[in-house]
Amino acid sequence: MERGCIFVGHGLSQDFRVINIAIPPNQIIDTAELFHQPNQRYISLRYLTNYVMGRDMQQEVHDSIEDSRAAHELYIKALGLKKEGRFDDYLMQLYAHGHRTQFKLGVTNDK
Repeated sequence: MERGCIFVGHGLSQDFRVINIAIPPNQIIDTAELFHQPNQRYISLRYLTNYVMGRDMQQEVHDSIEDSRAAHELYIKALGLKKEGRFDDYLMQLYAHGHRTQFKLGVTNDK
């Protein structure tokens, strides 16, 4: 990983552990960490995609390409929210909605 490539994904530490490789932290963008508030639960990729992007995913079978695309889209969305200075408020709203719905899908999004 000396070429400096950046890995974008969701829950990457587990993936790297399974395949037994070490990636420098500055080369990892993990949406599980990006959309995480301290002392709160980690949010699933499916729930994040549903809330943030307004669509469902992984309805029948696991698709790693779909996971990758969703993580990348979430990262781009986070960059936009940070640029606008709205990321922290958005994250608080995300967690508030999750607590109200017990982080279940299909509940109306009140953004």
